[in-house]
Amino acid sequence: MKKTPKVIVTNSSLGSVEVEQGTERQVTVDLDMRSPEDLDWNVSQEENVIAITCRMRNAWGWPSYLFTSRPKANIHVLVPHEADVEIENRAGRIAIIGIKGTISAESSAGSIGTQDCEGSIRIRTKAGSISLRNVKGTVTGHSSAGSITFAGTLSKAENWFKSSLGSIDVTLGSDADLTIEASTNLGSIRCIPQLADVRYERGRQVGRIGAGTGKLFVETNLGSITIHS
Repeated sequence: MKKTPKVIVTNSSLGSVEVEQGTERQVTVDLDMRSPEDLDWNVSQEENVIAITCRMRNAWGWPSYLFTSRPKANIHVLVPHEADVEIENRAGRIAIIGIKGTISAESSAGSIGTQDCEGSIRIRTKAGSISLRNVKGTVTGHSSAGSITFAGTLSKAENWFKSSLGSIDVTLGSDADLTIEASTNLGSIRCIPQLADVRYERGRQVGRIGAGTGKLFVETNLGSITIHS
């Protein structure tokens, strides 16, 4: 049986990373580079694992690069619908579209967006927002300094949305079956409609949608929380 492809992208230069559904039988990589003479890049494959790396040759030049936007590498990858994806991007946005599998994405300074994805999804950004649209599965989203927006279906496992300096907006489907724990230090918590069996435990608002089989934890320090169902 053919193994599911796994794509690992590591971009430590300036630039964006986009991974989206393409043809069913191949992985296609496109690198759009500015000042390529100042970049080291490599694309390799070992069995079902495709690794794409790009970095600046002179790491000490980071301060000047931020002002000139050079060198820069925008990485665009087309993968089969079913694929595992692991992305690490230093300074730029990440977009993942139409993928089913195990998905991990981390950015030091950029927003992260996923759309029409399904599976086990872990998203983290230090300085940017997170947008998850039409997503289905077990989801973890963590932003240190940005908002989080989710619309989709969460699994009956444990799901997390956490922001240090941003609001969180969660829209769930009509078949949601979750126990929800929500907390904010400076902000409001709104649930539309109101959760069932609401109570307060250790500064958290706890309630359920449906039978409450799965778990959803929503936390922010400086922002509001809104949950739609």
